[in-house]
Amino acid sequence: MSPRASRGPTSSAVTPTTTPAATAPAATAPAATATASAGDASGGGQVHRALAILELLGDPESLGLGGPAGTAVEAPTSFGVVEIARTLGRDKSQVSRLLRLLADAGFVEREAGTLRYRLGTRLFSLGVRAVSKRLRDEADALVEREAALLGERVEVCVRSGGSAMTVSTAAPDSELRAVGWVGRTVPLSCTAGGRALLFDLDTAAVARLIVPEGLTAAGPAAPRSLDELVVRIAEDRGRGWSLARHEMDRGLLSVGAPVRDAAGRVVAAVTVGGPDSRIDPVLAEVSTGVLRAAADLSAALGAPGAPVSPSGAGPPPRTPRPRRPPTTPPVPPTRKEGVS
Repeated sequence: MSPRASRGPTSSAVTPTTTPAATAPAATAPAATATASAGDASGGGQVHRALAILELLGDPESLGLGGPAGTAVEAPTSFGVVEIARTLGRDKSQVSRLLRLLADAGFVEREAGTLRYRLGTRLFSLGVRAVSKRLRDEADALVEREAALLGERVEVCVRSGGSAMTVSTAAPDSELRAVGWVGRTVPLSCTAGGRALLFDLDTAAVARLIVPEGLTAAGPAAPRSLDELVVRIAEDRGRGWSLARHEMDRGLLSVGAPVRDAAGRVVAAVTVGGPDSRIDPVLAEVSTGVLRAAADLSAALGAPGAPVSPSGAGPPPRTPRPRRPPTTPPVPPTRKEGVS
């Protein structure tokens, strides 16, 4: 009897506890969500840890490795697993697993002799492609804008051997829009865009580029020797922009400024040019416009210290400068017209 009596109340007590029992799954739902969120956070954390490894291998100076700026102590270019784990404050086995995954994907590679890790060629390849595409996309919009503002043909050029090659161009005259200009090459030595591309090179590097090609016989004021060319590059560099007057041809004046990438290297140049009689009276305005355009393009490529327009607002509006009446038929590029 007493066992039954004890069972009776237990049985009757089930009724009031039915609702909590029924709601138990709902109570566990937040726990399941929390578990899923933790899994997502774990996956995201793994991505962040992999990115931290890539940043360490690619930019150790940002983590204080290497000597102070201006000293001869250079940051290492490769790291062992223990060094990476210690620098990032991570578990060695965790870092080792991530490095294997990154190596399998080609983003890092292991040096055969030292077994240390460095950035892989696939990462460089992706970076070059991204910069090249970004440069072209941004350059196309920039030359259109600056041509309308300055009233002159504007070009963006890159180095190709001992020449400067046009990759994007626009003119305020619609019939001159891009007839035969993209892909055109001009000498590095006697053009403003060409010399802007040499800003970062020392004399030996300039000689390696120019001597095999030779100093092109061009306009009356073109440099005739390597020494003379080096002096002009130094003058241009000190000014911050390059100036070529009567160098590509008599009566032609051009202005150029270097474009830098995220590593601070010169990868392109913005240049404007035309008849001396038309450019010289507004040289201050044109040179300011070229410097502004080069800074805008550098900022788009992530150059350190380059000014960035707030949230894509772009530069402040400016009144376009009047330009001479357009010519009637479409004309191909000549040495007398446009940028050199």
